[in-house]
Amino acid sequence: MSKKLTDLFQNISEINPNKKLAGLILARIEKMQKRRLWLETISSFSGFFVSISMAIYIFLIFGNSLINSQFWNILTLVFSDASVVIAHYPEFLYSLLETLPAMTLTIMLVPIFTLLLSLYFISEIYNKFNKYKYYF
Repeated sequence: MSKKLTDLFQNISEINPNKKLAGLILARIEKMQKRRLWLETISSFSGFFVSISMAIYIFLIFGNSLINSQFWNILTLVFSDASVVIAHYPEFLYSLLETLPAMTLTIMLVPIFTLLLSLYFISEIYNKFNKYKYYF
């Protein structure tokens, strides 16, 4: 077995790869990196636009449910009967919390979170594009 190994290492010129192979491998790696960066860019921008549209839609739903609730009627008591509200402010605050449409407010946080997340990914992609473009 050791004789075969020594014979193998004597013909090293047969083992050396083609000189164009390194360039082909590096070109393929660069192509795959560009494709991955392009897919990340597309998904981040599509996530941004979808989350913006969903945030606007849910904001409209939240505004509609806030108008239809008794929240504004109770809040106007501050301006009309301020002395009564100050005297009984804990009950006033509890009644405000009871009429606040908390479920739509909570649902509104989801597209806002995805919007911020997609902005983060867009900034990361921007940093990847401009990583090697700084000249000192």
